[in-house]
Amino acid sequence: MRVFAYCAQSFAATTRAAAGVAPLTSPPLTGATFDPRWLAGYDLLYLDLHGQPGQPTWWGDEAVALTAAQIQTTDLTGAVVFAVNCHLADADSPMLDALLSAGARYVIGGDGRNWGGERALLGAPLLGQWFRRLLRVHVPPLLALRWAKARVQADLWAADAQERHDLAEAARDTLAFQAYYRRTS
Repeated sequence: MRVFAYCAQSFAATTRAAAGVAPLTSPPLTGATFDPRWLAGYDLLYLDLHGQPGQPTWWGDEAVALTAAQIQTTDLTGAVVFAVNCHLADADSPMLDALLSAGARYVIGGDGRNWGGERALLGAPLLGQWFRRLLRVHVPPLLALRWAKARVQADLWAADAQERHDLAEAARDTLAFQAYYRRTS
């Protein structure tokens, strides 16, 4: 399975662990230096950039890292996208629309703020790691998402009381992630 990862530089460690590959980061990349053709030809795209409500851009730590216009110029046919990015699935999300318009088979993500760690895998990056591992052994994406959520839930309940309290908000957000796709007639 071919995996591509792109993230804010501050998320590099958790992105590497979740995606299983070394990510490209912003910085040093920006929207001006990122070539959207780099996204093509992968089975899984793992994205962990900063998103804002209703905006056609995702940010790295310092500057725009990727735009909806850039995404729409590439062919994502058949790719599964796992996006930790905040506000990906908000009601009016230009970035979700761009990914689906570019041909992504499924886009996995959540609305509002999405929680993850910069150093430890928790929340959305933990879900992403389990999701990727399941895809790698040929579990279909919708089933992989369901099983990955079950694993995150099990990890939460296996934690001690204090740790469970600390992880509860991240887990609640993560367990609301959904799969989005273009419906065809």
